[in-house]
Amino acid sequence: EGVVGGVNLANDACFNNAGTDIAQQFQQVARIIKSRDGLEAKRDVFYVSIGGFDTHSDNGPVLTNLLSQIDDSISCFASEMKSQGVWSNVTVISASEFGRTLTSNGLGTDHAWGGNHFIAGGSVAGGRIHGQYPDDITDDGILNIGRGRLIPTTPWEGVWKGISEWFGVEIQNMGSVLPNLSNFASNIFDAADLFQSSLFR
Repeated sequence: EGVVGGVNLANDACFNNAGTDIAQQFQQVARIIKSRDGLEAKRDVFYVSIGGFDTHSDNGPVLTNLLSQIDDSISCFASEMKSQGVWSNVTVISASEFGRTLTSNGLGTDHAWGGNHFIAGGSVAGGRIHGQYPDDITDDGILNIGRGRLIPTTPWEGVWKGISEWFGVEIQNMGSVLPNLSNFASNIFDAADLFQSSLFR
């Protein structure tokens, strides 16, 4: 079983009852985090994934199901991290390689550019919306390049800078971690923008 395989979690029933692949991934991450002393881990990055969002022919049910799976999984994971006493040391961030159109193709939505994402964690300063909401999402809007494909106003580097600072990346090393950061002048967030200042790292 090794260091991780036999680890029991306070919230195993929650993960098991969810019964989804994404829940099992979060469950395994929680086991590894609980095994951190035996693994001699000081800081870790984990990647979990869920597919099926290419909803060209979905009028809602597929998206609803996928988002419910994510919600259930993160709920179990957050409860487990709180049980382990490490929730304030954990940050969860969503990411995707593309967004969806604001308008329908008649059956669902097509590939687009801008989108919405979230960060969560015990030290995250929650309840905030970062970035710039478009002034006009109609076809006449300057960010709309057709069919509700919006040009993003916030680069990924904007969020990752603050997360990198929280994770302990020193400012002199930020260019190595985020080599494209210097290409953007606005909507760049520091750790102080994203996290409760008393809970950095």
